[in-house]
Amino acid sequence: MGKEPIQRQPKVTLPAGWHARNNYGIPYRPRDKPEQEDWYTVARKFGVGVNELIYFNFLTTNPDEVNWYLKYHVHCTKVSPSGNNYMFSNTGYIYIPPAEDQQFTYEDEQPLCSWTRSHTEDFIKQLGIVANALAKNPGTRNRGGRIKKLVDVIVRVKHPRCLDLWYYNDMNISTFADIKTPGAKLREMTAATRGAYPFAGQSGLYGQQGPEERHRGYWQIHPVQELFDNFCGKPWDANKLADALGQIDDYMYKGWHTLADVSDRLEAFGGGNAVHDLVWAFINHVRLLAKDKDHLYSAFDS
Repeated sequence: MGKEPIQRQPKVTLPAGWHARNNYGIPYRPRDKPEQEDWYTVARKFGVGVNELIYFNFLTTNPDEVNWYLKYHVHCTKVSPSGNNYMFSNTGYIYIPPAEDQQFTYEDEQPLCSWTRSHTEDFIKQLGIVANALAKNPGTRNRGGRIKKLVDVIVRVKHPRCLDLWYYNDMNISTFADIKTPGAKLREMTAATRGAYPFAGQSGLYGQQGPEERHRGYWQIHPVQELFDNFCGKPWDANKLADALGQIDDYMYKGWHTLADVSDRLEAFGGGNAVHDLVWAFINHVRLLAKDKDHLYSAFDS
């Protein structure tokens, strides 16, 4: 008697109150009177799957980790007759996933390097939940909407092909689109592909911030590979992943905004001849990338 269920703090942790702060999901307080509610009765009440409901709340369905969340986040104190699990005890809230949230399926049978298949599937689902929360949060809605579209591309392309997704280095874009950059410099920056699209290799520029590919001047930045390296199968919390997704959006937005600003400003004032033809061709190239639903730039297509 008095023995507590086994609990284990998960490697991937949602901070307490995370759903409420992000205005994500429908808050619901499960009752223990007049009848004891459980995950199955709540799932039936709202027409969602049991595993989907648990995963939405805690980013895990592992019983020991669910017990940890029930004790420390939902403040459950009642123990099931078997002694293995906590039961709802009218003490805190769980959250019901919005009906429009994306459902995930996994058909990849490829070997997953140092990650297990389970790690990869979980991480992709976790990416979706964090991105959807950013899109729902009034304070991050515009930026979060783009981030959700970026993650939608990752989910759609699937592992392992999603590791090859890329965007252009904003530092290179800024120099390439600068009216003061001469044609000889433009050709030098794109020598690795002899000016052919998509640009790749190093541009000859160097910086101090951001991903390694960025500060070493590579044309293409591969953010999904970095996300997997930093988070998949490792301890992290939802705020850190949200910050990492935000950084990807920041760097992509800088490059996209630079090209949009050049295009809008020169077209508005009839200054099309003020920039090199290679710059206009590059702007049109990136616009075409944005029309490809399987490219990260599709998140910026209006």
